[in-house]
Amino acid sequence: MSIDKNLLKRFTLLYVEDDDMIRGELSQLLMSFFSVVHVSKNGKEGLRTYLENQDDIDLILTDVNMPELNGIDMIKKIREFDRKIPVIFATAHSDNEFLAEAIKLRVQEYIVKPIDVRYLLSLFNDIVSNLYQEFLLKQQREELEKYKEIINSNNIVIKTDTHLNITYVNELFCEISGFNSEELIGKELKYLKYQDMASDIYTNLYVNILNNKSWQGKLKNIKKDGTAFTTDAFVIPTLDETGDMTGAISIQRDITKELKKKRELVLALMKEKSDIFIRSKEGNLEQNQVINDLKHKLEKAQMEEVQSLKIIDKYIYSNEKFRLENKNLKTELGLYKKNSDENLAFKFSKENSDLRLENKKTKDKLAQLQMDSEKTISQQRVNYETKIAELSDKINELTEKIETIQTDETLLQKLEYWKEKAKQETIKIENLEKQIIAHGDKFFMSKIFG
Repeated sequence: MSIDKNLLKRFTLLYVEDDDMIRGELSQLLMSFFSVVHVSKNGKEGLRTYLENQDDIDLILTDVNMPELNGIDMIKKIREFDRKIPVIFATAHSDNEFLAEAIKLRVQEYIVKPIDVRYLLSLFNDIVSNLYQEFLLKQQREELEKYKEIINSNNIVIKTDTHLNITYVNELFCEISGFNSEELIGKELKYLKYQDMASDIYTNLYVNILNNKSWQGKLKNIKKDGTAFTTDAFVIPTLDETGDMTGAISIQRDITKELKKKRELVLALMKEKSDIFIRSKEGNLEQNQVINDLKHKLEKAQMEEVQSLKIIDKYIYSNEKFRLENKNLKTELGLYKKNSDENLAFKFSKENSDLRLENKKTKDKLAQLQMDSEKTISQQRVNYETKIAELSDKINELTEKIETIQTDETLLQKLEYWKEKAKQETIKIENLEKQIIAHGDKFFMSKIFG
């Protein structure tokens, strides 16, 4: 048998084994098949693990002979909480006493050590397949119960036996009909038939059900007070596992109010139709008068329309004339503007060109004057600085000589001579400076002399 790994991955295993080597090797293998494997080394630890995770553990694999708490005693305690969880024993013996204990504990299977892994996985696969089927059936039952609740709360439900005698009616039917269930149990289904409903309807219903066929249609049922209510009914036979009929179930929806509204609507429509017919006959003369008035108004409107069309044609002609005149004026204005723009553009272009040329000449002349002025000033500055340096040297020499000479008349005369000489040279320098300032650009002179 093939192993459904996807199915095994849905389940959680508790594995209890006291042998370290066996536990280590087998637990690693089992972890690759199950979603979770809880591993314990003895029965006491295994019981504690189960109690901590009992809502998540789906099946148990346990050794029998273990210290502190053996496998059988562990399962006995677990059965106090869960009497259905599948258990597989792994044991080294297979005596009758052990088998009797295993049967009492409702153990699914036992395997003899050394464990055949393929056989063990096959057992797990069978067990989880059954568990999964039980899970699906549980889901289906829950869904069915929900479906039943919905049907019971919104629809009439009636069950019968093979003779079509009533065995069950829901609360909604009792509320609508006024009967209680005890009054109807054991009565034939057609007991609910209202007196004016055709008999062949129930005859047809019975024939279909007794031939394992469903029936659908409208039923007029009687209430306890003798009045009637109408339903949309769907009746199907119920079958056992062999396909034999066990009875029938009828699901009905009360449509009495719907039918009443439809009848009221039909009556209202018929009344309105009748009123319209009467009003139409009474209003023939008035209608003819209205038609004549409308014809007169139409003729008048047509004449007014002719006059209006003439006025419109006149207006269109005048408008077209003005449009053409306006178009001609725009054309003439465009030509005048074009010629004017071209003349002005030529004039402005020539004047602008002359101005640009004159401006360039002025800029070139100014640049040349600036260069000449800067060159002259630079040369004069160099000469001036050279003269100053020479005079500074002479003054230093004189100063040195003054410090070393004696106060005789000859030396004093020489000193006066050089002082006068220095004074004359200073005057020359000042005159030279004035000439440079007078002939040079004031901005550059201020930059040189401050």
